[in-house]
Amino acid sequence: MSLAILMGAFLLFAYVIGWPILPDGCITQGCYCEYFSHADVANGAKGVRQHVNTWSNLYAIGTSFFVAWQLSRDRASGAFPNIIRSADPIADLYVFVVLFLGLGSMWLHGSIAKQVSWIDGLSMYTFTGYLIFYTLNRWLVRTGMDAGTRSKIFWAGYALTVGSFATISASGVPSEILIMIMVLIYFVLEFRFAGFITTPRARRYWTTGIAAIAIATIFWQLSKTGGLLCDPHSWFQPHGLLWHTLAGVTAVMMYLYWRRENVSDGQ
Repeated sequence: MSLAILMGAFLLFAYVIGWPILPDGCITQGCYCEYFSHADVANGAKGVRQHVNTWSNLYAIGTSFFVAWQLSRDRASGAFPNIIRSADPIADLYVFVVLFLGLGSMWLHGSIAKQVSWIDGLSMYTFTGYLIFYTLNRWLVRTGMDAGTRSKIFWAGYALTVGSFATISASGVPSEILIMIMVLIYFVLEFRFAGFITTPRARRYWTTGIAAIAIATIFWQLSKTGGLLCDPHSWFQPHGLLWHTLAGVTAVMMYLYWRRENVSDGQ
């Protein structure tokens, strides 16, 4: 359902309605290197502005399907050692988060229009907010808090945090700063409160996820407009092909990491 809504709405704007005409603020900086027609942006023309940076986000269909498939297998097993393996709606939410992380980005690169490009930022806050509140929930499980109270804290806190950061971003605060703040909060919760999952397999998943996003960030910086790896007319656009897809790898690795909680490596 989420896939149909997100892709259906995107394709409707791109090929039927056309995009809003107010350009995104990134237009003064080149919008992540890949060439696009400024005239098309100004005219709200139909079509997609940056093809590689847009369509590379389709990786999220595969990553979200993988999470959904593994979640269904876990539920069929009848053994629920942790929340992400259970029938809790919190686990279902992550399938959407992984999907939206990619498909939300399409709205910026497909349109370069301010009225809809904010969806890109929202997708990032949706993901980092989940990191925070799932990890908080893990800690609350350890404290012995009942499931009903934990669930209320998760849903209310998650919605409020994502909405607040999206609103702050809309006021002009750079999304990079806001994402960094959220990531720092996650690290504090992970290592100070929730308890790092220390089985060898869990460590490998977590380390791989962190390495993926670190490498992705390097390519994101190097491929900015005017950067060492920026060639506006090349099919090789590191922002789309590497930053986007490696972020997807991180999302999957975090899921696999959480699955190992209270599970031995032999299982």
